Amino acid sequence: MNGLDIMHDIPKVFHPYITKIQNVGDDGNCGFRALAVCLGLDEDNYYEYIRQQMREELQSRYGVYVGIFTRDVHSLYHDLCFSGSPCPQKHWMKMPEAGVLIANKFGVIVHSLSMSGSTTIFPFWIGPEEIQHHRALTIALVNGENHYVMVELQGAYPMPVLTPYWTFRNISNSAVGWETMYRWRLELYTQLCRRESVFVNLND
Repeated sequence: MNGLDIMHDIPKVFHPYITKIQNVGDDGNCGFRALAVCLGLDEDNYYEYIRQQMREELQSRYGVYVGIFTRDVHSLYHDLCFSGSPCPQKHWMKMPEAGVLIANKFGVIVHSLSMSGSTTIFPFWIGPEEIQHHRALTIALVNGENHYVMVELQGAYPMPVLTPYWTFRNISNSAVGWETMYRWRLELYTQLCRRESVFVNLND
């Protein structure tokens, strides 16, 4: 899978902002590998670490996540207890739940890009003023939506819509500041998608 093929699987609205795409191993651990690379870690040595961090985050707030996630939390935890390579499909990384766990564990913004729908995930319980340097991790679901890669976006790129889990019931008062701070970039994404949709319709 080359870079050109991957670009075809990433929504065009992001193309002008992409500075790097890094493919990762396709052993079923690709989601964890891609997130490791996003954090500047070696994918082979740290994909299990990423899974472990997700598991610890889920375990530390288990009851809270039961009230947030619509996916069965026990099954999600069971998936995160798997280790090894190759990873069977039933234990592949599940989004957006994995993104929520990573955002909350590391205090980062997570973007997940795909042709079927892209999302943004902010930390749920800490506000933007509590983190000195805001860091965004971006992964893309490509190759028929069965493989994750790392994507690097530059500049004031449009931020995709917020995960459905981002509700006032689930987040802290301070976390609301994320949406306020980045509202114009969230709105930019909506505007660009609408413009692209109109362009496509006019050319049908």
